[in-house]
Amino acid sequence: MGDNVSLDLALYQLRTFREVARLGSFTKAARSLGYAQSSVTSHIRSLESRVGMQLVQRLPHGVRLTPSGEIFHEYAQRIFHVVDEMATALNPSGEMEGRTTVGASAFLLETRIGPLMHECRYRYPKVQVSLRQLSISRAHEAVRSGEVDLALVHGEPTVGEPPPAGITVEELPDLEVVPVAAASLVNAQDPVAALASVRVLAVDPDCASHQVLVGALRDTYGIDPTVVEAGSMGGARELARAGYGVAMLPYEAVGPAAGGLAVLPGLPRLRLGVRALWGGRELARPPVAAVCDVATRVGREKVVQPA
Repeated sequence: MGDNVSLDLALYQLRTFREVARLGSFTKAARSLGYAQSSVTSHIRSLESRVGMQLVQRLPHGVRLTPSGEIFHEYAQRIFHVVDEMATALNPSGEMEGRTTVGASAFLLETRIGPLMHECRYRYPKVQVSLRQLSISRAHEAVRSGEVDLALVHGEPTVGEPPPAGITVEELPDLEVVPVAAASLVNAQDPVAALASVRVLAVDPDCASHQVLVGALRDTYGIDPTVVEAGSMGGARELARAGYGVAMLPYEAVGPAAGGLAVLPGLPRLRLGVRALWGGRELARPPVAAVCDVATRVGREKVVQPA
């Protein structure tokens, strides 16, 4: 691409490129956007022709961005930020509007996202919030790549490790997790015998809470349990209710209304730090900053602690 060349780029092509970059697949991008796959291919080829360089590398299974594509993606994200800011500025009512994609770890998806969505609908009815489940280990990369605008994760950060460049970290209200199991197991006359073959149900392998439970069962009862990945918080809750194992789950989600479950006495309860990861107020689009402000308030309501 020569000097002083003016690029004639269409937003719909940039939007297609953004989805291809996010999903790593022409097929998935076409499905997400409601296009034929041939249209997605045409959009990308047109962009590459106008830019004068390859942006996407085709692989046997999916695609990935070339180094030039990574640079192009960064600037495309900025273009969409400016377009959203312009739409907000031109809004005659002054009412906040736009789109925000929020990623959350499994615990937070079931405990904080409901109140977050409710509050956002009340305060900013024209802001569209899309949701993604994220593993804790992928949160930084998801924000940096633009896959999500805001990531909500639990667990303590590595001591002394600064956040990656370009990512702002906001501390949110803590999340309490408690050891739960089927009520029949909790009320057993011989807890050691009842727990002898128990499994520890892990919701997110990146969260250390289940390892704390493994250590506590070993130290308290002399049990060396097997760890089973439950896949989701709902799966762990149902498996625990069925007597298949024990799990560390947020008390917000397994309070008195969680029939058939009870808190295991004599085992540790944890308070996990919760953080919001995003691009920061200076660079973020107004809808993203607004949703982050709501996230800092969600979870501050006190719950009655289990006996």
